[in-house]
Amino acid sequence: MRDATRIFREGIASTDGLAVTGDPDMSVFEFSATAGADTTGAIGDFMDDRGWHLDRQQGGLHLMASPGHLAVAADFVTDLADAVAHHGENRGRAATYGGIVD
Repeated sequence: MRDATRIFREGIASTDGLAVTGDPDMSVFEFSATAGADTTGAIGDFMDDRGWHLDRQQGGLHLMASPGHLAVAADFVTDLADAVAHHGENRGRAATYGGIVD
């Protein structure tokens, strides 16, 4: 799990326009676009279209790594860089624990 988490975190941190929230050392963590919530949502939409279904929370996108993710972590990082470079508009609103986020 730590190896997959490391690959995900390093890939996110090395992608211009993204930031990992805090300094997580295990398998559940959050990241977001430095440009703001609309861009974060649009990146999440792009990743959905690629088959990566990230949990959306008020602070950003949540990812949970498991041992099986080690085999696909590099693919995730590639798709994420593509999402940052080519995302469209945020497709809408998302339900969150505190209400609705536009």
